[in-house]
Amino acid sequence: MNAAAPMVIRPARLGDALAIAALHHVAVHQMAAPFYPHEVLAHWSPAVTLSSAERRYRETQEDGGLTLVAEQHGTLVGFGVVVPEAGEISACYVAPEAARRGIGRALLAAMEAAVSAHGVHELNVRASLNAKSFYSAFGYHVSGRGEYRFEDGTVMVVAFMRKDNSPIV
Repeated sequence: MNAAAPMVIRPARLGDALAIAALHHVAVHQMAAPFYPHEVLAHWSPAVTLSSAERRYRETQEDGGLTLVAEQHGTLVGFGVVVPEAGEISACYVAPEAARRGIGRALLAAMEAAVSAHGVHELNVRASLNAKSFYSAFGYHVSGRGEYRFEDGTVMVVAFMRKDNSPIV
């Protein structure tokens, strides 16, 4: 990926679902591997199918989520999911080969703007251990430690993080 390539952030469409799911799978299995055992990674991001990707996209929309994608040269290089009315950042992922080029920062800023546009100024994220430093760099503070429990009982440790995004008066 060329760092100088123009980046476009736009709302996702159903046709993006498979690319989003594939990016999620690669990012989780490559970037989170030092932080979680294989069993957690397998539950967090199982093998991708078109039907599961489309189902997840539709469920996100039905739950009030806004999915944004970042593209460079027409290729998906990142995505984020936010529930603006709740101030909840649900996901922010960047393709491993495009990491550390400002894509995550741009997606996070777009999600924060979507939350602010709804008059909500407290942002919350349930961050994976590998994402804690990313969110900390942008003003999020750990408010607690928790667990995400998968259907079979497998546990994933997470950090609850918050940010006050109130306008400066």
